[in-house]
Amino acid sequence: MKFISILFFNLLLASVSFGQFNTQKETIYSKNAGDSFNIYVSLPQNFNTNNAYKVVYYCDAGLKSGKYLRRLIAGSEFNESLKATIFVGIGHIGNYHVLRRRDFIFPSIKENNIVRGNKNYGQAEKFYSFLKEELVPSINKKFKTYTDSNSIIGHSLGGLFAFYCLFKDDNLFSKYFALSPALWVDNYSIYKFNKIHDGFTNNIYIYFTAGSKEKFNKIVNSTKQAKEFFDTKKYPNLSFEYDIWNGKTHNSEVPYSLQKILKEKL
Repeated sequence: MKFISILFFNLLLASVSFGQFNTQKETIYSKNAGDSFNIYVSLPQNFNTNNAYKVVYYCDAGLKSGKYLRRLIAGSEFNESLKATIFVGIGHIGNYHVLRRRDFIFPSIKENNIVRGNKNYGQAEKFYSFLKEELVPSINKKFKTYTDSNSIIGHSLGGLFAFYCLFKDDNLFSKYFALSPALWVDNYSIYKFNKIHDGFTNNIYIYFTAGSKEKFNKIVNSTKQAKEFFDTKKYPNLSFEYDIWNGKTHNSEVPYSLQKILKEKL
């Protein structure tokens, strides 16, 4: 029993000594979104207020994808590669099924007119304004950051929202990561919100993924269509990559995509 206790203590000590990120959670209210959110701020182990950091924002911080990301960065594997990165997660408070549809889905377009719908659906612009006008500026004020090196990660409807952010074409983010994005929503009308005209003035990158078994939910076909879209447009200063993970589903592809993002894409 004494040996087991010592072993457990040593393992615990190792996890504390070599863990990469320290995460703190706070709740903030957004005037733009008209709601409160849990914000998870993860600082690297040797955080220094005098150093500048890249910031990675990720959706669904309270769900499986967000929790898995924090487990990954809490280990020692990324101590060196992510030492100049801050992670900021945004989590819903309450019925996330309703709130994700509210914040990640855009309004419908009928006969070239935007139909706002109800307060619990299709309010992506309000959530985007929360990020652009409230959350991102507050993080830039609190920490020394590279304001031209923000990234965003989203899964499923969050991945759809990542595309929405890209199509805004206002350089809020420089890297976009869309895991199994639900591009099929409202008959693929996400492309009607595309404000990109002549390409980008800065270098922009998007990486999107799917599991090969995501055929019934239209994800595989929609990511292939996205590839064809970018191939056709050939936007200046935009580069993209996409992966289809063999044998993986909507949820089981997430760990593979997140690990690749953390290892190679940031």
